[in-house]
Amino acid sequence: MMNKFKLSVLTIFLLSISLPRIQAQTNVRAYEKWEATQFVAVSGHQPEDYVLADNNWEIIYNLRTPHTLNELLKMGVKCSDSQLLLLEVGGLIDRTKGKWKCTIPILDEEQTTSLRNISKEIAKSMYSNTKSDFVSLVHTIKEMGFENNALSLVFSYLLDGRMWTKLVLFDEINNHAGWSGCYWVLYEPRKDLKFGTNGFGDMNFILTYLNSEVSPSSKTMDESVEEISKFGKINNPQLISKLIPYGLTNSNGDIQFPIIKKQQDRFHHIIKKLVDSISSELKSNCSNIATQYNISDEKTAMVILYHEVMWYLMDNLIQDNVLHIPAVFKDEKKNKQRLNEVVFFVEGGLMQ
Repeated sequence: MMNKFKLSVLTIFLLSISLPRIQAQTNVRAYEKWEATQFVAVSGHQPEDYVLADNNWEIIYNLRTPHTLNELLKMGVKCSDSQLLLLEVGGLIDRTKGKWKCTIPILDEEQTTSLRNISKEIAKSMYSNTKSDFVSLVHTIKEMGFENNALSLVFSYLLDGRMWTKLVLFDEINNHAGWSGCYWVLYEPRKDLKFGTNGFGDMNFILTYLNSEVSPSSKTMDESVEEISKFGKINNPQLISKLIPYGLTNSNGDIQFPIIKKQQDRFHHIIKKLVDSISSELKSNCSNIATQYNISDEKTAMVILYHEVMWYLMDNLIQDNVLHIPAVFKDEKKNKQRLNEVVFFVEGGLMQ
């Protein structure tokens, strides 16, 4: 039985880190300049725990081409048997016919540009086929009384939530010591707007964010999950006082954001229709992506492709005014009390 997973739903890790303790002898572009993404469930160490130690990034980068330990040393890459074995245990390299090779996709500048161009075209096709359904979904959300929550629900509930349960689950990709899922590195971060999704409790209480620090503490959010699950509102006066400044409750503890229940209604009907349509078109492109970018596992290729397509779908929805940027994203200090427009609660959890 594995320890309780800490889920990271497509959270982007763009880290400001100190230079490795072992100085690199090869000309390897610094890790923090790349975009590293972890789509993982963690029961021990996450992939980046291995990558950020010593000069492991230099080793992994140079193992995009298979090499023996001696070949690495001759190239000026400082490494040892123990480092290579640790990276193997961490699921980041493996050895075939005496040579070590990186197992994670690392796309260079040209490959990253190519992937994003392809993703943009796929998203354009998807959008033309699904725009009317997105419009219907936003209209339904308005009828539910949560017009200002439309972007949060479309992104975090549909695109960054239910879509993943349809495409692939963490333990269906790769299992390693301490983590399951996939991890990949692109040449540079996306330059356009990019949201994130944080989950609290058992992924019940969901926050869509640009800056994840603009919210109550994780402890407060987790405590809120317990209250909402038990009572359908917040009863604890101290908790109410912590949530009111963000517009999450009123003075009576009544919830001021959507609670998504398990039921058959128009909202869920449209969500399912969009999930089926998007996943069908996506899967038809995965084998080509895996081959083109030398990604050994087709499921990993699907995760990487969808992660890029997702952003272009959001771009299209915002550019066409189907979705609008929430006030708290425009001015987080002035509109802090409107955080309720980018949160929602899901009975049973988002990844059910």
